[in-house]
Amino acid sequence: MNDTLVWIGTFAIKYFYLFLVILALAALEVQIEGRYGWTKKLPTWRIKSKLFGFFMGGKELTGYLFYMLLLLFMLFHLPFLGGAAWTFASEVEIIFLFLLFSVFWDFLWFLLNPYYGLAHFKPSYVYWHQQWILGIPLDYPRGIIISLMIAFLDYPNGLAKWGLACGVFLICTLIIILINQLQRKRPVYWKKHWYYKKTEKK
Repeated sequence: MNDTLVWIGTFAIKYFYLFLVILALAALEVQIEGRYGWTKKLPTWRIKSKLFGFFMGGKELTGYLFYMLLLLFMLFHLPFLGGAAWTFASEVEIIFLFLLFSVFWDFLWFLLNPYYGLAHFKPSYVYWHQQWILGIPLDYPRGIIISLMIAFLDYPNGLAKWGLACGVFLICTLIIILINQLQRKRPVYWKKHWYYKKTEKK
């Protein structure tokens, strides 16, 4: 029993730290992109890829996203260069975490963006997400399901880690949603963005 609690605590802390990374990255992208999602105003190359489009709901692949994902995937493997032993189980964990990371990263961008939030998280505002289901972009459930399938490759430990990671990410996201709704009623964090919004309109 004690070993199980230690295991849960260790991985919960790890996944909580990873959520903080997601949060920081989403906040950084808000500063980079502003209201223009999917790098609409950034000087980056764009190509139509059938493979990428299948997994990303028909969206184009941009140079910004390609190199960002490549950088993150390399950083996920950095511990192996620091002496951590590579195993099949560790690779499975990296891949399913990478997919979950991408889903929550995208959603947090909307929560942290003063132009969107939950109120504008819908197809009429988010034009680059072309396929929706049950009020969310189809990319989200697709990415979560694929990550679950990958986690099954290391059954049962991989599945347990996947469930714990999803639980930590969901709880933290719900807290962000609550804070987000309170802040929009009494803007404290967002007041830093009002000047930014006004100057951008000029």
